Amino acid sequence: MYRAFYQLTKPVNRKDIPIEQLYRWEGFDEAFSRLEFMKDKGGFAVVSGCSGVGKTTLIRYFVEKLNTKFYKVAYTPLSTLSPRDFYRQIAMLLCGVAPYSKTQLFHSIQQTIIQLATGEKKIPIIIFDDAHFFKTENFFELQLLSNFNYDSLSPALFILIGQPHLIDRLRKPAFDAFYQRIKMHIPMLPLSFEQTQSFIDHIISDCTGKQFDSNPLFDQPAVELIYKLSDGIYRKVINILEKALVYGAANKCPTIDREIIYKISHEI
Repeated sequence: MYRAFYQLTKPVNRKDIPIEQLYRWEGFDEAFSRLEFMKDKGGFAVVSGCSGVGKTTLIRYFVEKLNTKFYKVAYTPLSTLSPRDFYRQIAMLLCGVAPYSKTQLFHSIQQTIIQLATGEKKIPIIIFDDAHFFKTENFFELQLLSNFNYDSLSPALFILIGQPHLIDRLRKPAFDAFYQRIKMHIPMLPLSFEQTQSFIDHIISDCTGKQFDSNPLFDQPAVELIYKLSDGIYRKVINILEKALVYGAANKCPTIDREIIYKISHEI
């Protein structure tokens, strides 16, 4: 409904945006450059940030930019697993099969990683989303799994994505040996006000197919309130835009002002 009223060619809230059309800000590009640095180094990298800040979007951008001739990606968002199922999941992603015993799983995964890295010249990149849900023992299993040739090789890159308390958890003494193996911590921060304003302009321009010097749908006081209500969180900004446009179209408002944002704020 709101698309027809505001003459938008696309919904403002969609997940199928081509990576070339994603909004990229300074923090996003900095995080991407760090992942690019790590992709040939191997070892552990941690991407942390609060929910909705753009961590998974960053990983999607990073993965789609990889040359599949030289990298093998295994991604999983399922992190609440027992150690055996944890191994089985990795084995299925990398090997396509999962032996029964834990010992066989362990050796199968390590051998596949070595074969990919040395035999096929493809660096395995193993990505765990929502890693803050990891069971404690799986951090220890992952540490053992990453030990190649007496801990002298790093043939694979392991990326752990999680909320800020993931890195706080790993700083505790019980995880000291694992924490020492983290080669790169990449924090994702919320958008600044200027970035939020630019993000809104980007979305509206993309949805109208037109470039504007300033956003024609959301006035400045509305943008200021959106930033305040969203705290600069990427996903929250999108949700507010969608709710505001639905309300505005239903009430035939040509522009979205501060009053409309106030009225829909109870839904946020």
